Amino acid sequence: MRFSRPDSLRGLIIMGTLLVATPLSAALVHSTLQMRALSSRSARLVAHTAESIRAADELARAGAALERAARLRLALGDPALDEVFAENAARATTALEQLHDTDLGEARADADAVGVAVTKLGAAMRDSADRNAGAGDETLRAAIGQAQDLSSAINRISQALTRRTALSLEDLQASTAQAESRLFQELALLMPLTVLLVVAFLSTLYRPLRRIDRAIDALGRGDYDTRIQIRGPSDLVKLGTQLEWLRQRLIEVAEAKNRFLRHMSHELKTPLASIREGTELLLEGAVGTVPTEQREVIGILRDNGIHLQRHIENLLSYSAWEARAVTLDLEEFLLRDLIRGVIDAHRMTLLAHRLRLTVEAGDFMVVADRGKLRLILDNLFSNAVKYTPHDGSITVRAAADGEGLVIDVIDSGPGIAPEDRSRLFDPFYTGRSATTGPLKGTGIGLSVVLEFTEAHGGTVTLIDSADGGAHFRLRLPAYPRPVRQPVNPEPA
Repeated sequence: MRFSRPDSLRGLIIMGTLLVATPLSAALVHSTLQMRALSSRSARLVAHTAESIRAADELARAGAALERAARLRLALGDPALDEVFAENAARATTALEQLHDTDLGEARADADAVGVAVTKLGAAMRDSADRNAGAGDETLRAAIGQAQDLSSAINRISQALTRRTALSLEDLQASTAQAESRLFQELALLMPLTVLLVVAFLSTLYRPLRRIDRAIDALGRGDYDTRIQIRGPSDLVKLGTQLEWLRQRLIEVAEAKNRFLRHMSHELKTPLASIREGTELLLEGAVGTVPTEQREVIGILRDNGIHLQRHIENLLSYSAWEARAVTLDLEEFLLRDLIRGVIDAHRMTLLAHRLRLTVEAGDFMVVADRGKLRLILDNLFSNAVKYTPHDGSITVRAAADGEGLVIDVIDSGPGIAPEDRSRLFDPFYTGRSATTGPLKGTGIGLSVVLEFTEAHGGTVTLIDSADGGAHFRLRLPAYPRPVRQPVNPEPA
């Protein structure tokens, strides 16, 4: 027969609780019943023993008293002793009856002998009283002589009762030990069973909850590729269905955002290309000589057009990454030439802001995606140029450390605010301050740096700078190797 489990989470919890509690409750009830039986047996033994001992003591006192009264009657011939004898004989008879009500066992014969002796002695005492016999009555003497073993018989009864009590106590102890052993055996069987039931119950809940946790974690990381399907209680299955619906909606939203970014970026690139072409033609004098004052304005237009093009390229790069379309086109090239090209694109801004530039780049070849590495360096360098104050300094260092390529971009600007560091590489995050701090603009540049760096299998980190500026360190497994014929470095 197939085991049917509850559909709901509440029903599963109730069923698991019952499964775990039932064997423990059964063991508890069984142990309670056993303890109650042993307690009842012990109470009966105590009561029976106390009654037997009390009756035996009463018999011993009454026997000694009636025997003493008979001997005094024989010696003194005082009729007043007849009443004393009769009273103690009645006490002895009552004690014998109480003993007979208990289980005398081997002492029954002695009890019968005591009863016969008391009866005979009582008959002799009554006969003496009827005859008004004086001291030294032979009939009474003979009866007393026949009752000489009365004390010995009573002692044997007491000893027999003591032995029986000891045997009963030993039997009770053996029963208690046996019950304790059975309880330990039951616990030894129940504990593994309970643990197995708990493990089975928790695993039944753990698997779907773990899938839900992984699904939520994947959604938080932006991983929408894996379909969410939960098996288990109906409540968790319903939650999994809602998470799958949320995943589909997030995919739709992400696709809509990427389409918007791609369309807007392409729409912006077309007029921007015309603007840049026009400014270049003006600067080249294609439409006539341009005065110096106008050339400065045209130069500003061209520089801002370059900045705007860089932002658009960042948007396109981020959109491509969001669509999981980032691929690497690896090639071997001279790193110093790539750095020089990045710096040349910012030459006018460096001169305008009177920025001191130091470049320390070894002459070696690297294997990487030239376009993506250029965009990485351009974003880092443009941030340094943008937020370094007038007459400030920027340092670019590139070297091989035995494991790959290490590039440092250091500026003397205000640095990164502590409250912004945790979200430094988040897309579209531009910092909390509206007027200060390096995280301005679209907030795409550093996120593109991070994604393209990770696409190369590298890392980018912000390092605390002693001068207070921003210090970005880029590590790439770009397999650098020195060129055979070093190139003479040109001043930056």
